[in-house]
Amino acid sequence: MDVTDPRTVHGTPDAGTANSWGQRLRGYRRAQLGLSRADFAELINDRARRDNINVACSERHVARWELGEVRRPSKTYRTLLIALGAPVPETEAPSSASNVRPVRDVAPWSAGATLLEALATAVVGSPDILTPWLPALDGPEMPCDTDKLDLAFVCRATAELRELDQRHGGGAVAYPAIGLLKSTTALLARHRGQALAHSLLVAAADLARLIGWAYHDIGDQHRARQYAAMALVSARRAGADSLVASTLYVLGRISLIERDPRAALRMFQLGQLPAQDAAGGAESARLYTNEAWAHAMMGDAGRMQTALSRAEEEIARAGDLIDPWTRVFLTPGEFAGMQSVIYNEYALTASGRTAEHYTVAAVDAARTSLAASAGARPARSILFDNITVATGTFRLGQIDDAVSFATTSLEMTSQIDSGRVGDRLRQLVHSATLATARSDVRDMCHAIRRAARTTRRTPRPPSEYRLVTA
Repeated sequence: MDVTDPRTVHGTPDAGTANSWGQRLRGYRRAQLGLSRADFAELINDRARRDNINVACSERHVARWELGEVRRPSKTYRTLLIALGAPVPETEAPSSASNVRPVRDVAPWSAGATLLEALATAVVGSPDILTPWLPALDGPEMPCDTDKLDLAFVCRATAELRELDQRHGGGAVAYPAIGLLKSTTALLARHRGQALAHSLLVAAADLARLIGWAYHDIGDQHRARQYAAMALVSARRAGADSLVASTLYVLGRISLIERDPRAALRMFQLGQLPAQDAAGGAESARLYTNEAWAHAMMGDAGRMQTALSRAEEEIARAGDLIDPWTRVFLTPGEFAGMQSVIYNEYALTASGRTAEHYTVAAVDAARTSLAASAGARPARSILFDNITVATGTFRLGQIDDAVSFATTSLEMTSQIDSGRVGDRLRQLVHSATLATARSDVRDMCHAIRRAARTTRRTPRPPSEYRLVTA
């Protein structure tokens, strides 16, 4: 439905007026969002769909507004523009009956280059540039005794949520982590200007990063980016270099799962700026490792190996004091597990003997990882190792070995709420189907497909949480 009010169309455009609404709208679209007219129209339509508003905005609508052919769009469009933080012809707020949420719930992630610019500015300049990308903190705060809510409580609860994520996946932690973040933000507001505020700001950044990772693991990359942006803002304000670097790592991983290795590579490289300023080399090592993954996805074996070598050098210089958001990367077996994923990725870009060579390397690295794994290694990582071995051995024709590891993978899947697990299980089924027509493998693939379909793509409802600390 075209809801532009025909009474607002004038014969004489006002585009030449420097401070006209059309010019201000154009400046907002280009300078603040970095969107084309078509992308901005789609952003309006996306907002309308989320708020159950029936509009069909087009590039032509935006052009007519900016050129002054329409000086005052309909009330419906004005409401949507306000929700997006865009200028409107006159100062007004949405009516109390409107269910439109404020601008912070909007994230125009299609503007990739603009986002990268904003991230770069946030890392070396003011983090406030990321404000349009931040999420609204919906839902209740974490239920707990107000007297217990202090920095120590927040840190204990965050550690418990991190461990829960590693054992049971992102679907198990997103909602309680958001509740804890709301409580932490309220606590920070009460202590603003005091010495405790800095530590609370770091704790809030750590929590937002954990939520971003949880949504990434679930498969909701839009929310993952929103919370990662929030983490970056807080970490940057706190001067927590390691946490800034770790958050850029999360943003890079989001791009990797979207099969955009070039964008991921830019995130990882940008993360090296604060990582080099942080104590120890752990975050730098993780960034180099993931740079290798991006190069593997692009089929560049030379740069892949160079990045892995640099990662090993940084691991060797990492000290004993490892930040909690980095610690998992240095658990025994984790680096070898990452190598297995990277070699498997490169094998998929290659062919013939090269593909076989790197498939063997991926399987060997995953076996090494499993052999080195200790109690602190995340269950999700161990599951990924089993899937990698199963997938690789199917491709190599080692069917009995593959069935054994695939069976273990299937048994572990029920304990982990992770959309990424479902994605990798589907890759496993694809390799198994191409490798053999054995009836037992067909039956197993049927069970794996069923398990992959049930992997959680949304967080668990709040009623299912049982946090010890809370």
